[in-house]
Amino acid sequence: MKILLIKQTSLGDVIHSSLAVEATRAQYPEAEIHFMVDKSCKLAVEHNPHIDKLIIFDKVLVSQKMKKSFFYIFSVMAQFLTSLREVRKEKYDLAIDLQGIERSIFFLYFCRAKEKFVKGKKPFLKGFKNADKNDHAIAELKGTLNLAGIDAEKFFPKIYLKEGGEEILKIKLPQKLNEALEDKNQPVILMSPYTSWETKDYPVKNYLRSAQMIKEDFPKAQFIFIGTPDKKDVINREIIDFKLEPEFAKSIWNLAGCTNIQELQELIRLADLTIASEGAVGHIASALDRPVCVIFGPTQPTRVGPWGNHARVIRSQEAKCLACYQRHCDEWICMNNLENQISQAAKELLG
Repeated sequence: MKILLIKQTSLGDVIHSSLAVEATRAQYPEAEIHFMVDKSCKLAVEHNPHIDKLIIFDKVLVSQKMKKSFFYIFSVMAQFLTSLREVRKEKYDLAIDLQGIERSIFFLYFCRAKEKFVKGKKPFLKGFKNADKNDHAIAELKGTLNLAGIDAEKFFPKIYLKEGGEEILKIKLPQKLNEALEDKNQPVILMSPYTSWETKDYPVKNYLRSAQMIKEDFPKAQFIFIGTPDKKDVINREIIDFKLEPEFAKSIWNLAGCTNIQELQELIRLADLTIASEGAVGHIASALDRPVCVIFGPTQPTRVGPWGNHARVIRSQEAKCLACYQRHCDEWICMNNLENQISQAAKELLG
């Protein structure tokens, strides 16, 4: 039996879809499972032992070509056709599009499969769509799988890491941090302020205030800022402007851009707690079953919140505009004065 699962983007959604791989393997232990994913998100599934073949689509390359000129449309078509040929090499017994957008459903329509299912409602396909738009994205995935005859109720997203990654990471880290990671009395707390939306970013200065409060309960705690390379200097400026006391400054580290994504995942696994603005980092921590606090403003935690017993949602109790899904905002009141919540959640998770 051959099964095709399609989930191209985004990283958080691909992490969510890893539960489909686990559930499919449990239902069909002898099946050959193929998984189609975008090149930018393959890290979420590339080391999953239950996937027999990855089919890679390159959305970034397609987007770049489309922006150059009208004539590049032929190159874009060639990219789609190359990926489609890869898909159509196989005859599948079952194919499921776990994304349900035009770019992914193209491959579901044209793949060779006896049965086809899709997340959402699409013409000529069996599909599942949550009646309540605030239901968690995981619930919608499970509903789609259930429609396809796969019982996914007891499964949750899971990330598998590259073997030997911990040793590689520790070579990069300062000795003091390596010592802290091994010392149960010296908590290591990751802080991830930046996301793909400006309105979801909890300010660095507020993370630093939270760190000061956490430090009162955990004097030996070490705080590591993580992020993409372009955020390293931004975080440095914010730290300088905050004018930290010299002794407290010794416990603040800026590793933005210093680790690749595999090393970052290892760091999340090894850390005692991750505090993150809502985005991929929170999903990674949940999928690794590690303690995590996720800060929400313009998005809905019931839809994309963290899961598991080690997760806490941080959200304004005062703002009336929560879950507005706006990517730009002049007021940004939902991202203020959350430090008490953060420090209390940290106390619960580290205690």
